[in-house]
Amino acid sequence: MNQGEPHVKDIARTVVDLPATDRSRALIETTVDLVPCTQWAFVRYVESDAICEFLVSERFRDVESLLQLLQEERTRQRREARSGPRTAATLVPVAPYAYGVTLLFADRRATYAMLVCMRDESAGPYSSTEIQALWSATLGGSDMLGRLRIFDVDGDPTSHALERALPALYVVNKEMRIESFWDPHDEHPNAMSALLRLEGDRLPPIIEKTVRAMTEGWFSAPERRAAHIAMPLPFLIVRTVPMDGAAGLRIGVLIERYQPRNSLMWAASKYSISDRELEVLGLLLKGESSAEIAEHLSIAESTAHDHVKRLLAKTESRNRAGMIAKILGWRADRRER
Repeated sequence: MNQGEPHVKDIARTVVDLPATDRSRALIETTVDLVPCTQWAFVRYVESDAICEFLVSERFRDVESLLQLLQEERTRQRREARSGPRTAATLVPVAPYAYGVTLLFADRRATYAMLVCMRDESAGPYSSTEIQALWSATLGGSDMLGRLRIFDVDGDPTSHALERALPALYVVNKEMRIESFWDPHDEHPNAMSALLRLEGDRLPPIIEKTVRAMTEGWFSAPERRAAHIAMPLPFLIVRTVPMDGAAGLRIGVLIERYQPRNSLMWAASKYSISDRELEVLGLLLKGESSAEIAEHLSIAESTAHDHVKRLLAKTESRNRAGMIAKILGWRADRRER
């Protein structure tokens, strides 16, 4: 188990612990209805390959040993299937289970989940017809989990906290000029970065206006100096804190961008966006170019570009920055008006 992962006893559950609408439960139940088994175990992973879910069909006495076996099986199957999903015989089954099949839900970039189905001697080995049926389930499950990961709103709070962008920190003086700052390097600048770009030694106008309102009276009335927080735009958090030093009072400004993924579902409904366009939109919000989107979705770059053009048309936007601003509920960029 990777350092920082939750303890197995904290995440091991049976499928009946899940609501009927849970995607993992639906995937498992569909698969075992298709090809019956005596016992099964399911593991789901987040983008860092850490375990976020561990399900078993009945309580094992030694779930830690079972999870260790599953982790070894994942490594073996992934080594054999570098390019994507795989359905194959497994080495995991433990007594009294004699036969097993592993379903590796993955693409060439990531492993989403793994389901190991096991049978005892009385149930007999898996037939070629059953293996083929499980292979179809593996392909369908991989596609579903891949789509959901792009705009997943579930998962543990720790993993989502790690997905939040690091806040930028600025120190500004009474005239609102930046004297020093720390801005996390963005390897893939996107539309949100462009909307918040600094203007020389000044904060973006919308941020400066917010900071002025939050710090009104600070330099004339010391009793008014207190930390404040505001959201000048949806999903944009601005905090101000008074900072005293040798040069006198300064204003500390922390800016944090946070994009809740369920905003995509709202966009799909408002702008009649298809499932494939929703995938493209999710990747655009991550800052990927048309070429990167094409590679991620295994489509031609021209096709990815066409999807982007349709998204621009549906949202009545002139460019990607304006489209993303609309999707996230921001006001239209002045240059678009």
